[in-house]
Amino acid sequence: MPTDMSLPIPWLEPCLQALREAIARDRLPHGLLLTGQPGIGKAALAGMLAQLLLCEARGGNAAACGQCTACIQLRAGTHPDCFTVAPEDESQVIKVEQVRGLGEHLALSSHRGGFKIAIINPADAMNINAANSLLKTLEEPSDNTVLVLVSTRPARLPATLRSRCQQLRIPVPDPDLARSWLSARLAGQDPGRYLQLAGGAPFEALRLAGAKVIETRREQFQILVHILDGKADPLRVAADWCKDEGLQPVQWLRDWLMDLIRLRATGRAGMVHSVDLAEGLAVLASRFDSRALFRQLDNINRLLRNNDGSLNRQLMTEDILLAWAARQ
Repeated sequence: MPTDMSLPIPWLEPCLQALREAIARDRLPHGLLLTGQPGIGKAALAGMLAQLLLCEARGGNAAACGQCTACIQLRAGTHPDCFTVAPEDESQVIKVEQVRGLGEHLALSSHRGGFKIAIINPADAMNINAANSLLKTLEEPSDNTVLVLVSTRPARLPATLRSRCQQLRIPVPDPDLARSWLSARLAGQDPGRYLQLAGGAPFEALRLAGAKVIETRREQFQILVHILDGKADPLRVAADWCKDEGLQPVQWLRDWLMDLIRLRATGRAGMVHSVDLAEGLAVLASRFDSRALFRQLDNINRLLRNNDGSLNRQLMTEDILLAWAARQ
């Protein structure tokens, strides 16, 4: 739900100021597409916009007060004029029924006589029928209605949908600014290490730290070493990896393959992105042929593009780890 405006997120301020000015000039679009890499703050900015639109005490170009009934309801996720749409339960898809229900709510008058705002996150999770249903709402928006689409992969949205939204891309913040913000939230931990793993995105770095991802990555990396040494069964490992719907271990393997390719090409340990595993990667680089690394990378990219069924996922992951074991 919307982020509390009392908590400063400095790298979002330029985007937020642009939204304030658009509201003040009555130039806010009915459709807004927030984009940027994972963990950069897109959902937070959508929440801040909701507070700007619905705060009962805000005046002119000021910030939301954070204390009125509307702001309190927004923090609690109970404001009657703010709607959120996301995949339900364990589904990874936003279905047409959800978007149709949203359209019915938005067609009604607002409860407080002001704006209505709907946040769809992630918008690229909509199936084609859901996207077409949302297109109808965008083409004929009711008064004082704002649709906010949040997407890491906007190219997956239909062009007709993108063309009816004004896109606002959130850039990666200055490293020193991000490190300072993260340091205040990671007592006793090294924020730079997590920021590098997150590609400079502070919220993603915070998530990685909270999930103890560095430790988990090290464990999965060691499993790959054990496979090469004949100490782990690639088929059993594949079965474990496939339990993760997002195939996170496979995504890590893709990152490590790219680092191994860099090491093979340059021989420079400073070129690797996985700084937490630089020493181990340097050792592995000497055990692989570059052509085999490229073949494995192609296979992983194919799997991640077509991760659409448990059987397909299982078989392809097995093939990837068998190729890894054979260094092919």
